[in-house]
Amino acid sequence: MLPIRDCVQQTSGYLPGEQPQTTDYIKLNTNENPYSPPSEIFDNLEEELKKVRLYPDPVSTKLRKAASQVFGFPYEQILAGNGSDDILNIALRTFVNPGETVAFLNPTYSLYETITKVHGADIKTIPTNENFELDSPLICPEAKLIFVASPNPPLGKHLNRQYLKETCKQATGVVLIDEAYVDFSDENHWEFIKQYDNVIVSRTMSKSYSLAGMRVGFGISSLAIIEQMNKVRDSYNLDRIAQTLGANCFQFQDYFQGIWQKVRTTRNRLITSLRNLDFFVFDSDANFVLASPQWIEASELYSKLKERKVLVRYFKQPRISNYVRITVGTDAEIDRLLEVIKQLKNES
Repeated sequence: MLPIRDCVQQTSGYLPGEQPQTTDYIKLNTNENPYSPPSEIFDNLEEELKKVRLYPDPVSTKLRKAASQVFGFPYEQILAGNGSDDILNIALRTFVNPGETVAFLNPTYSLYETITKVHGADIKTIPTNENFELDSPLICPEAKLIFVASPNPPLGKHLNRQYLKETCKQATGVVLIDEAYVDFSDENHWEFIKQYDNVIVSRTMSKSYSLAGMRVGFGISSLAIIEQMNKVRDSYNLDRIAQTLGANCFQFQDYFQGIWQKVRTTRNRLITSLRNLDFFVFDSDANFVLASPQWIEASELYSKLKERKVLVRYFKQPRISNYVRITVGTDAEIDRLLEVIKQLKNES
């Protein structure tokens, strides 16, 4: 009998979106950026590849300094992570003892539940209303850590800003605001870090900076919080290639801002087109939309699209079991998606 911790045995584990092993799919299921980063970010990669026998910078100094120029905070207040998921885990291990409470919304990013269970912490879920929005602040006095994503998946909308401020103000523990999708919207929560001494903002370069394959993320907070989180961070948690490409990407803000606007334009067209095809579709501040077909079960739609080599995300979960989440792809990819949906609708 293996000595596996009870909390691990009792956790089903996080289920990521399918990653097909062939290239003939239109992949709209994992919220990756459909556009490549500029080729110039690879110009100095050869020099770094020559150094792979050496450990990378353990604290990602060059990367954090590049992020500092974009985020507007001193680099000492920025912690680099192996994707923003690493930042979530570091925060959990820094602020929460096993048996203490972590709070988050329902529904939200499902990884929050997985890592909390594996850590052996208690979970307090706070339901959103029928439109997946907040009716009030997230009040949970016993929570040592509150995970709150804005924009919040799977809806993709920013949460009520005043309610979030009240959440931070009343929290007795730490509030981590997950901004994985924020670059596809018109607002952010930088001011919260300055207003409240218990706030962390996490960012990722997976979506907006087209580096999902590199796993680069950040935690931004007060110096006091970052110093404690840095003790928990795995040594050498970012390899030298990830550090180099991440730092290079920050030098091309105009390029990426153009991509973000392109995604937003395509997103708006996708929403309008789906509504015209008899879908109920929420507005979105992210690079995906949550949509419910009114003429077919969402699970069946997912399967039929997959048969035709179009992947979207289906969650067999309460409250969202009749929705699919669709990543905003290129215009050509969205055209193909809509073409297949029209065919399926005509056949139904």
